[in-house]
Amino acid sequence: MRKSIFYILLFIGLFSRAQQKPNVVFIISDQHKLKETGAYGNKLSITPNIDALAKTGVVFNNAYTPAPVCAPARASLITGMYPYANGAIYHKAPVKMPNGKIKNIGSGYLRETGYHEDIVTLAAIFKQQDYVTASPGKMHVHGELQKDVDEDHKEGNNMGFDEVSLRYYTYFPGGHYQDEVGEDTYMRYRQFKKYSKVYHKGSMHLNENYEPTLVKNEEDNFDMVVAKKSVEFINKRAEDGKNFFLHIGFEKPHAPFTTTQRYLDMHTPANFPLPKTFNDWHVKGKYPWVPNWIHSAIPKDLQKAQNVMAAYNACITEMDDMVGRVVNALKENGLYENTIIIYTTDHGEHLFEHGLRGKHNMYEAAVNIPFIISYPKLFKQNTRNNSLISFIDLMPTLAELINGSTPETAQGVSLVEVLTQGKELKSRVVYSEFRGGNYELLAGAKNVPSRMMRKGDYKFIYTHGIINQLYNLKEDPDELNNLIFDEKYQKIYQDMYFQTLAKWRFQEYAPIPVSLKNNKLKWNQTEEFTSYAIYYSLTNDAKEATLLAANINDDYFKVKKEGYYWLLATPKLSKTSKFYGENIPVAVGTYSFNLPVSNAIYVKN
Repeated sequence: MRKSIFYILLFIGLFSRAQQKPNVVFIISDQHKLKETGAYGNKLSITPNIDALAKTGVVFNNAYTPAPVCAPARASLITGMYPYANGAIYHKAPVKMPNGKIKNIGSGYLRETGYHEDIVTLAAIFKQQDYVTASPGKMHVHGELQKDVDEDHKEGNNMGFDEVSLRYYTYFPGGHYQDEVGEDTYMRYRQFKKYSKVYHKGSMHLNENYEPTLVKNEEDNFDMVVAKKSVEFINKRAEDGKNFFLHIGFEKPHAPFTTTQRYLDMHTPANFPLPKTFNDWHVKGKYPWVPNWIHSAIPKDLQKAQNVMAAYNACITEMDDMVGRVVNALKENGLYENTIIIYTTDHGEHLFEHGLRGKHNMYEAAVNIPFIISYPKLFKQNTRNNSLISFIDLMPTLAELINGSTPETAQGVSLVEVLTQGKELKSRVVYSEFRGGNYELLAGAKNVPSRMMRKGDYKFIYTHGIINQLYNLKEDPDELNNLIFDEKYQKIYQDMYFQTLAKWRFQEYAPIPVSLKNNKLKWNQTEEFTSYAIYYSLTNDAKEATLLAANINDDYFKVKKEGYYWLLATPKLSKTSKFYGENIPVAVGTYSFNLPVSNAIYVKN
């Protein structure tokens, strides 16, 4: 009888624990290169706290940012949608001013430059389930507003967060990092204005001379202040017992690569080897598909390049320390066991891979990001998962875990079975997109759209007006062999090209107009394209479409069966570059705003 009562009580206790809603701490850093993390195999990286999360959770090897730049990536996280779909496609949004000139506006100024107004945010889902929500630190989402900032939206937009503090890169008077620590500290931290001259020429941004931050009080550095606010919030929740969603926005290891002396002392620059591709574009010529500004000039003194790498890693260690403060606060308050902890970053950093610096393109160093989820109470521990995942998957995943409702606008998939059962998503497809300018062969073109598609071992990259790319990441992890020239891969190339463009629509750019008359699809032939192809499906789902005809040189196609048709065009490239030589054109002669694909055309018998 006693044993029976014991097991009944044990079952009730376990059932009660299983029914208790989890808290969520979501930690997002800025510009953390996946390879510069102990949990991902780098023995030089000092990241004990992130590594500890990996040992108690699931490490994703193939997590992708929806955009290799801050603001669009973060808006995708908040909305559960890709940038093209949520409308927040820009890092800085071009706005036409009263004088007719275009000005690039940062986040926090205008609602019209942000994500669409009818979208339910991630924080709002938690609010619907009576969670207390907070977001100390960097947010950088176009659409977030304080009250009385935008004349047309005086009520502002807190995106579902009860508590907002320490904004960074976002216009937020009174709630900005600068308001917390004062202008002097803010300027020293960013190395702006008069303090920039303290650093030697060329060293300010990347810290080539391996110098410490100018911030006098260590605890005034941004990530330390964010950690302090986060711990204060956790302490309050321990007192009132309310469920919470805490979005923590750390800023390191984003440039400037400066931190305190003690973190610099933990790293030895001479130990950091340059990547084997560090001189790639210097030998071959600039990459046609990469903006000019991230073609980094590697210091002639390679020791300075090693200083940059060590300084970057020192910034990572600083940020990792702050992750530790947050996790320790959960443990000290008895909240750790019932809290899901997520660590990720908004995009990567090249750190001289391919001779590049920064992000702003689709190479793996920029788009493949660290992503770790720890919740030992329910999820697998110390496991690695090769599923292709994206930021857009967080919304349906967390909604399911808190018994919330996933909005219809969400484009991702729930990862709950992946996390609890170790399941791997074998056929998943993920995308990333970018809008930028200053391409060497596209003179004057601004906000040039590019999009990446990852499926299985293959990655396809479309850059408007530039030659396409296809890589087999398993056989070619350094992305050096563009397979579009290999006949063996033509079907994979053609299909991924179509799938990348089929439903991708956004401001300014228009699909090819196609009409239907007398069972013929008709379009206007122009010198802009060299040939056409037809894709077909019984349904309106482009994922089910297959190639029906290729290399069409006419201006029509005769249809024979009911269903949906798409026209796909091959742009005419005429400009060459050093990279591929004079025999291979890599860019269009005249830039246009026409996408090389049509909308779906329905044909009824």
